[in-house]
Amino acid sequence: MGSGIAALAAATFLIRDGGFDGGDIHLFEQQERTGGSLDAGGTPETGYTMRGGRMFEAEFRCTYDLLAGIPTLDDPSVSVTEDILAAYEELGWDDAARLVDADGKITDCFGEHFFTTNPWYMWCTTFAFQPWHSAIEFRRYLKRFIHLFPSFASMTGIQRTLYNQYDSIVRPLQAWLAEQGVTVHTGCSVTDLDLAPGPGTRVEGIRLDRHWNLNKAAA
Repeated sequence: MGSGIAALAAATFLIRDGGFDGGDIHLFEQQERTGGSLDAGGTPETGYTMRGGRMFEAEFRCTYDLLAGIPTLDDPSVSVTEDILAAYEELGWDDAARLVDADGKITDCFGEHFFTTNPWYMWCTTFAFQPWHSAIEFRRYLKRFIHLFPSFASMTGIQRTLYNQYDSIVRPLQAWLAEQGVTVHTGCSVTDLDLAPGPGTRVEGIRLDRHWNLNKAAA
């Protein structure tokens, strides 16, 4: 269900690692456009928008493993992973400064002074944290990304795609899945699942509300 990066990755791994036939895989997307939060669109006249973006770095091993087998649209001989890493080598970030001040509040875990320090400013502007956010979530991000802290001031450890992430990741994944026979249905809201009787959990039917035109990535 859905056509964001999670669903596209699941379909790819089912084919690549699970041995599934692409013709047996269907993605049901509620929106008219695929890609989930990695969507992007617009014109030079009206401007461009994208709801989400991911800051890649060297430890995104699962993502790079996924994209290593997906050819880019510009050059089928180059994988999306190779394209991202090449773009990073050529166009890597080296920002002079990026501190953004913000109002802070005292939390249960840190004193008031902590929210006036440069480390906090860099961390909260990078990951959109506020002092009133979950301390557990803050801890998770610290454990996951603390190795990048020495380069936060310049963002040199952050890797970006050559184009926006819809064009650099979603479209190549969709093109590869279409070649494998995967079908994408847009304008479909999943309203319920029919569960088979008996032990365990097995879905035997999917109930849909189709409210846009059916768009098949492959017949």
